[in-house]
Amino acid sequence: MELLTIGIDDGYFTQEFKELRLKTLLVGVLCAGRKPDNIKITTVVVDGSDGTSRALEIIEGLRGGSIANVEAVFLDGVTVAGFNFIDPEEVNDQTGIPVIVLFKTKLKLERVRAALMKHFSDWRDRYEVIERSYGRAQDVITRKKNLRISSYGVGLDRASKLISILQHVSAVPEPLRLADLIASELTRRTCVLNILK
Repeated sequence: MELLTIGIDDGYFTQEFKELRLKTLLVGVLCAGRKPDNIKITTVVVDGSDGTSRALEIIEGLRGGSIANVEAVFLDGVTVAGFNFIDPEEVNDQTGIPVIVLFKTKLKLERVRAALMKHFSDWRDRYEVIERSYGRAQDVITRKKNLRISSYGVGLDRASKLISILQHVSAVPEPLRLADLIASELTRRTCVLNILK
């Protein structure tokens, strides 16, 4: 049986969407090996707090009640749609599926904290998820290049092997690369963003 994994990523949005707390897309891609097998698309509030619940909906939708074993869920950081967030620990606890978070850029946690304090009354909750996930991130060796990841429900050795197996045209594992590509392309079209208003 082929390796089943899920990648989840968010779409593009404009500054207006932040100011008005409008929605963008959250896309999940189920891959069998490196090939897309199914896609689930939902919305997520820009700077909202529904990221985790929306990610759980995507995962359950892609599983479809199947007993098939999903090996891992991949996330691009823990923030989506601005400072909305997906809590990888909660996703792992709720689904029993390992979660692997890739950090493509180095976070300046002090700046993140200051921005959250300035704009959100619940900044502590948001910051706690970001700090916890980034704080446990470590460098792993993959066949394309070294990546910084945090993992939940799976060891770093297994996580790096899964990433290496799923790398195709870039260092980003294919389910996550495809989720990013689909979400970005759909939302860069003004007509789609206007529908979401």
